[in-house]
Amino acid sequence: MPSRPPVLVAALVLAALGATAVAVAPLLPVVGADEGPIGAASGAAALVAAVAALAVPVGAVSLARRRGPLAAVRAAALLSGAGFVALGAALLDVALFTDALDADRLELFRPVTAAGLAAGPGAGVVLAGHLASVVAGVLGTVAVRQLEAARLPVEERPVGARAATPVAAGVAVAALVTAGALLAPPFVSNDPVLLGSGVLDATAAAALGALVAAVAVVLAATWALVTPSSAAATGVLAGAGLGALAVLGPRLAAGLTGARLAPSPGVAVGVLAAVLLVASAVALPRLVARSDRAAPPVRRAVPPAPAKRHRQAGVAGIVTGVVATVGSLLPVLSVPAGATAPELPAARMLFAAGLLVLALSVWLLLSEFAAPLRPAVAVPAAGVVAAAGAVLQSWVLAAGLPGVGAGPGTWLAGAAIPGAAVTGALVVLAGGAERDGIDTSVERTAGPVRRAVGAAAALTAGVGVLLPLQPGAGSVLSYPWGYDVWGRAVLAIAVVAAVLVAGRARPARGTALLLGAAASVALYAATWALVRTSEEEPVNGVLTLPAILGVVLLLAAAWLTIREENP
Repeated sequence: MPSRPPVLVAALVLAALGATAVAVAPLLPVVGADEGPIGAASGAAALVAAVAALAVPVGAVSLARRRGPLAAVRAAALLSGAGFVALGAALLDVALFTDALDADRLELFRPVTAAGLAAGPGAGVVLAGHLASVVAGVLGTVAVRQLEAARLPVEERPVGARAATPVAAGVAVAALVTAGALLAPPFVSNDPVLLGSGVLDATAAAALGALVAAVAVVLAATWALVTPSSAAATGVLAGAGLGALAVLGPRLAAGLTGARLAPSPGVAVGVLAAVLLVASAVALPRLVARSDRAAPPVRRAVPPAPAKRHRQAGVAGIVTGVVATVGSLLPVLSVPAGATAPELPAARMLFAAGLLVLALSVWLLLSEFAAPLRPAVAVPAAGVVAAAGAVLQSWVLAAGLPGVGAGPGTWLAGAAIPGAAVTGALVVLAGGAERDGIDTSVERTAGPVRRAVGAAAALTAGVGVLLPLQPGAGSVLSYPWGYDVWGRAVLAIAVVAAVLVAGRARPARGTALLLGAAASVALYAATWALVRTSEEEPVNGVLTLPAILGVVLLLAAAWLTIREENP
């Protein structure tokens, strides 16, 4: 193997170990004595899971053995993309320890009775394998940074603007479809033991895992479209596609071959979309090279002042994300001795919002990704405020009970609010530092179509965020407002401001800003599935429709914005 950074070698070793663990886990006892034997469904699903998992390190090693820095960048980025999705897969593995019966992991085992199941060594092995893949993805990202930094100055225009318009659109659509498939029911079941629940009816661990995996695919596609490096875009797209196939492929195989099972339409479409992501990754370098030959590249280096601001914003965002996620996992309420502290569903919202800010802020520490991804952090920081406000309001409502007080989760949720404010302010300052090095004499104005779509997006998304998605949540029509309403108002204002700023921003930056807003609104709509209980009426989900429509319009506005970069 040619000389490669030690961090890349370590990432390759961890990826190989993790994939091997995932592949051999079905051969070990995954749950207790009630585990059924591996049948046709589990056998086919296990084979597909093993092939998809091993494809990532095999492909990365093959690329790393080739000569030239571009091949090494592709190998490192491949591990990064797969590592993103592996974090969601690891959370899905946690369901094996909390509620194995409803985990619906037919690549690992098929239950034969509805009796309780206890996690066995196979569950620990598959979890360790996915966690190793996550660490390999982090190391792969560091390797991408090192390899790309050695090649500065870099092309200024993002890959999404340099690729053919149908290809960029296909990548965006395929990522969204794949993300949606990860939230869909894994299969259609006529078996009374196997429920095949989608994210709306899944356990907390399974719902969070599906949500994180879906967000990871979208983030990977966003990185691929906004990065100026076609090699990094190729690797991260392929990695995300293979990572999604490792989750969706076994579900489709189980539905096709299992008794009393049928394929889920959402999963079937998602598998095709994930394959399209991998195919787009293969075709991307040739298409970008053709575009570069037609339009000579404009090269630049990242000035030191913005880089410092990016690091400050990144550190603040990481700290805020860690505080929010840890706070969501700790008890929100303190109760009298001997009593059990209730689980507050709003804490799940804070976990998802903090995780999104944490995932985005990491990129601000990497110089080649910081500038294009910096705007995407702004609105998710406001999302942390909204989620933390919901947690604080839950504490306010419960504090009237005898002996009930604030737990450590409440204090950390409160601390996440100023952290999110500092993060947002530093993101804005970093944007100002970026503009110091460019020509701002020409005023940028959005076209009439983009203005109309942006106005509709701001209106519908803002209204969707203000609507309470759960019974008992505060309404903007009743005053004084609670912490939850104030938090939602902050998020709504941030979404509207993002649309207004994107109309006058540079196309690439405006696109990232709109995508961050779309992710935040989508997360707010998706958290209805995380906070709802079995007693709630399904009709409550109707209130998510304005937010969902707002997400669609925000994505449309983002697409119209990036098209201005490459007419």
